[in-house]
Amino acid sequence: MTIPTLSTTHHKFTRLGLLFVFLLMTVVALAQDPKKDWKSEGEIQDVSIEIVVDRQIAVPKALRNYDKIPPRPAETIVPPITYEFQSFSFKAPQVSPLIKPLKLKTEGKEDVYGGYLRLGYGNYSSPLVEGYFNSRRDKNKLLGAQVYHNSSGRGPVDKRNSGNGASGVRLFANSFSDNVALSGDLAFENRTTHFYGYPEGEEVDRDTIKQAYTIFKLFGSVANSKNSNLKYTLGAGFSYLTDKYKARETEVDLEFVSSYDLKDESKINVKAGYIIISRKDEGVEAKPRNLFSLAPNYEFTPIENLKLQIGFIAAFENDTIDSQSSHLYPDLKVTYPINPSIDFVAYLTGGMEKVSLQSLSNENMWLAPNIGIFHTNKSADLGLGVNARLGNQVAVHGGLSVATLKNLYFFRNLEDDPSKFFTEYDKGVTKRTNLYAALSYAQSEVAKFLLRGDFYGYATDEVSEAWHRPKYKLTVNGSYNLYDKIVFTADLIAQGGMKAYDPTAGKTVTLDGAFDLNFKTEYLFSKKFSAFAQFNNITSSKYPIYLNYPVRGFQVIGGITWSF
Repeated sequence: MTIPTLSTTHHKFTRLGLLFVFLLMTVVALAQDPKKDWKSEGEIQDVSIEIVVDRQIAVPKALRNYDKIPPRPAETIVPPITYEFQSFSFKAPQVSPLIKPLKLKTEGKEDVYGGYLRLGYGNYSSPLVEGYFNSRRDKNKLLGAQVYHNSSGRGPVDKRNSGNGASGVRLFANSFSDNVALSGDLAFENRTTHFYGYPEGEEVDRDTIKQAYTIFKLFGSVANSKNSNLKYTLGAGFSYLTDKYKARETEVDLEFVSSYDLKDESKINVKAGYIIISRKDEGVEAKPRNLFSLAPNYEFTPIENLKLQIGFIAAFENDTIDSQSSHLYPDLKVTYPINPSIDFVAYLTGGMEKVSLQSLSNENMWLAPNIGIFHTNKSADLGLGVNARLGNQVAVHGGLSVATLKNLYFFRNLEDDPSKFFTEYDKGVTKRTNLYAALSYAQSEVAKFLLRGDFYGYATDEVSEAWHRPKYKLTVNGSYNLYDKIVFTADLIAQGGMKAYDPTAGKTVTLDGAFDLNFKTEYLFSKKFSAFAQFNNITSSKYPIYLNYPVRGFQVIGGITWSF
């Protein structure tokens, strides 16, 4: 900070004095003659004023040396402060809560029902009996039995003359150890029907048109149960069939299936089988028919995501209809995922398809005695398909297959008895085309749905038509479980385009299309008891299965089920 001196103050006063004198002289000059116009009198004369100041005021400089305040001397504390630490313990009294915590009960084993008994009855004099028994909770063995009877005393033609039924008993057992799994199966089955395809109004004896097939089966297998690179199953089966027209057929089957896992997601598969069939029919004994097949293949992944199966199928048989007894077929398959949800599949294969009186009677029970029976030679089968998965519940399948078949059989009505059928074989080459698409939906055990459609095309060689082979087939099946209390089931079957030769009219006819709608509901009173009602052929369409063989109209059956 700067302090002003007297010299500076003196100069300020001098300037103010000069300014005051100048203003005073000006006022005096203007006041001398107010009548005169001072603007025209001339200019103000120059005046010089000289002020001489020669005195100076001097102030001595101030001293700025100050003495600091000395610190106060420290005083010793008497007596000195000392610190002592002592342990401190606290013990709370024990608390006994008035509310006890909830304890979970030990869960017992859930009831497992190893069997059930179902009883029912419906129109057309149709009793239903079905029982199933299975052993419970044993990881080393499984024993079971099944019995069933389902029949209709009356049918679509002349009441009792078109009745049919099926009965059977089955016993099975399985045993598991650390290394081997054994299984056995013993079954007895009886299927009955009547040849009700006779001309309308014809008088027949009911006992002479009855047909019955009795089948006895025995099967056993051994397989490894240990998780290892080598997996195998060896099975053997025996069956014996008789019918009301003195037909006898004995069949022995041997089968071996194995696979060996290699490195890099590759493995070797081997499948082999031997079948011998002997048959007697109305005093005629056919020579035994032998069929041996061997099918090895190799599965590997040459590049990422591409899965290949390369192998062959060799077959040896002695059917008299074919002069060649040895056959060799390719066995190729390609699987490639287009994306994580869509797989492309292509295959080329072939083989001998077994044909026996038992397999033919499962398709058509109205066979004539002593019909010809020969294996079908599928010389080639080429297929392309796509498998798609839409989420975890929906799957879509579609594809096309083209097969060339030798000795394919067809059913035709006898000339002298149109109620019976014989087998007509195309000794040339039959080309069969199958275009199919399927949609499936599954939501656990609550809802299920399946839709499949097939379109068939046949190009025969030595047979004029593909007798009794449908050109299209549609199958729909669905079920829904409402609150685990009511179960609804519905299915629909539609097919058509079948052609047959009518010996009575002497011409080829096209059979009416089939449309069969069925519905079933079951109410569960408890886990043990339930009641059901089943409605078949709701539209009461009496479509023909084969020429001259219509089905029953509307059918209803109700009953109860007991689980134990």
